[in-house]
Amino acid sequence: MTPRTFSLRRPAAALSLAGATLFVAGMALTPWESEDSTAAYHDALAAQPGRAQAAAITLAFAYALLAAGCFAFIGVLAGRRDWWLRIGAFFTVFGATLLPGLLITDAYDLALAQEVPEATGVKVSEAAGDLVLPGVLGLAGVLGLVLGTTLLAVALWRADLVPVAVPALVALSWVVGFATLTPVVLISGALLLVAAYAIAATRLWPVHPVGSAGTAAVGA
Repeated sequence: MTPRTFSLRRPAAALSLAGATLFVAGMALTPWESEDSTAAYHDALAAQPGRAQAAAITLAFAYALLAAGCFAFIGVLAGRRDWWLRIGAFFTVFGATLLPGLLITDAYDLALAQEVPEATGVKVSEAAGDLVLPGVLGLAGVLGLVLGTTLLAVALWRADLVPVAVPALVALSWVVGFATLTPVVLISGALLLVAAYAIAATRLWPVHPVGSAGTAAVGA
């Protein structure tokens, strides 16, 4: 590992851990609906409009930081011809750049909940949800982030930069998070993602600086 790639370990660790932490915060801030219906969703947004907007903004920054962390990991693993890295990096960035675009729908749903009669707002929101566009973007974004972060963690493990617990926890975080799609379970899954990147950070954070002519004794 060259001095340049070694120096990228701190940004990679910090950005990914920060992204996962904001992901948990965004999930916790979200005013979840009491039942699975558009009307309940609008009621939840209208009851706490400030919190709803804060949650969407926090999640947008979380996705951006996860994408930035991915680019840093590419630098850390520069020179390795590893398809796990290439595919993982592609899908991580793919998912993390698609999902923020869907968050703007929270603003529209909040405006509908606040400004028009409930029946009208629900009808418009459900009509938008029935379109192909949000379904394709949502599915592609989620699958991209799930697959990408998991494969990227595997690439880090294959490079002997993190223990096997990291890819295991990343994969488990998505399995748990999407098990029932309830707030507590979703947040629990997100916390496992934080745990994975926290473990990675303890291994990636350099203890000793690398000299201008030296190389790190860790890695590929």
